[in-house]
Amino acid sequence: MKLAAESHVDHHLNDQHIAWLLERFGDRTRFFAETVAIPPELPALPCALHGPAMGDEPVPDAECRQVVRNGREGPSRVCSRSSRDVRIITVIAGPFGDEPCVLYTAYGGPLAPREPWDLALVALVGREMAESVAFWAQHALSEAS
Repeated sequence: MKLAAESHVDHHLNDQHIAWLLERFGDRTRFFAETVAIPPELPALPCALHGPAMGDEPVPDAECRQVVRNGREGPSRVCSRSSRDVRIITVIAGPFGDEPCVLYTAYGGPLAPREPWDLALVALVGREMAESVAFWAQHALSEAS
């Protein structure tokens, strides 16, 4: 796995997190999505996810609104809850350009499915879409994420 200018590493990762990721996953040569523990010598990361995947009750619609975040193509289900620090990081990487494995993104918290508006998911109208819709009906992100 390599880092590219297009790698999305703005989820509060510092240089030490990035260096550790490149060392830990440097031998990867194809797509992967993996959640691992953050080593004790590195700081925890904020996690903006709320709902059952984080041990919470489902986030009710009355607490949420739809917001287009950070120039994304579609709206995310967000709530006014604060992020919380976690000791796990999700890493997603795969082919990009001529490289077999480039870091796409890394963030604090568990792996979450693509949001239902994601164009890569829209093409998959089967099980993946149903899982995404079901997941995001019960989960929300901190609005400031």
